[in-house]
Amino acid sequence: MSLVDLLWIAGCISFASFAQSLSGFGFSLLAVPLMTLVVSPRDAVVVATVIGAISTTSQALIDRALVDVAIAKRLTVASFIGMPFGLTAFVLVSETGLRVVLGVVVLVSALMLMRGFQLHDDKHRLDWVLGVVSGFLSTSTSTNGPPLVFVMQARRIDPAVFRATINTVFSLVNIVAVVMFVGAGKVNTHNLSGVLVAIPALFLTLRIGYHFRKRITPERFKSLVIFLMFLSAASVILSAFTN
Repeated sequence: MSLVDLLWIAGCISFASFAQSLSGFGFSLLAVPLMTLVVSPRDAVVVATVIGAISTTSQALIDRALVDVAIAKRLTVASFIGMPFGLTAFVLVSETGLRVVLGVVVLVSALMLMRGFQLHDDKHRLDWVLGVVSGFLSTSTSTNGPPLVFVMQARRIDPAVFRATINTVFSLVNIVAVVMFVGAGKVNTHNLSGVLVAIPALFLTLRIGYHFRKRITPERFKSLVIFLMFLSAASVILSAFTN
């Protein structure tokens, strides 16, 4: 990668990690489409997954006392079930169609949340279904957030608990995804150079994001989540037609 490419990656990671530090999600949905402007989609997915593992693990450890353990366990196990299928798609299938479908699903989900959709599912069936979908997306496109965001936001979970729980799930899933990418031979010196230059940018913007987080009320948090979902849908659909 050239110096310009590496600086662009660092900028993408900075923007995406700041958004994630405020909302608890959106890192890969924002970072991957932007990075694909200068690197291949598969390299962008690997870089986002490795950096995402570092970012979410850091945040999960900081906020560990606030985690809803029951929800985190369900979504993590369900995600693990879907991950091997996503890795198969990552290796064999074109990403264009998958990204278009993902973008449309995120758009519809954002509209439903904006209209006040609430989830009443005492048996947690939707947790398992969307957890599997999230796992599939984590290893196919590194954009596994929307299904988890939809489930948790529809349950009206407190913002602090939301961020802590979703980052815990992301952390465990991302770590396993990195191991799977290494096993599949998709991690190399080319994309690792992007990881190394992005790490300082990541921790700097996380620190800034934590400073601003305390100013976000529950009402603003909901608006931020919906805005990021619309932005994510647009970025995913755009990346599908430009790569």
